Amino acid sequence: MDLQVGKWGNSLAVRLPAQLVRELGVQDGSTLDAEVVSPAHLRLAARKPFDRKAFIKSLEILHAKLPTTEPVVEQMRREARY
Repeated sequence: MDLQVGKWGNSLAVRLPAQLVRELGVQDGSTLDAEVVSPAHLRLAARKPFDRKAFIKSLEILHAKLPTTEPVVEQMRREARY
């Protein structure tokens, strides 16, 4: 598929045809990852939308794995008394 490069302010932009937008599942404001693979070769990849529930779930799992310790301030106060 040939894509046209056009001027957008001081930058250049590539316009994505509607068919490609549907296939990628992107919308206005989406972020694409761009990587120069080799000279004259650019790889674009659509990022998956941010899943807030999955992110919170991963934080809960991480939090459950963290050891619970005594507050440092309490320990310092106790040691200062002796």
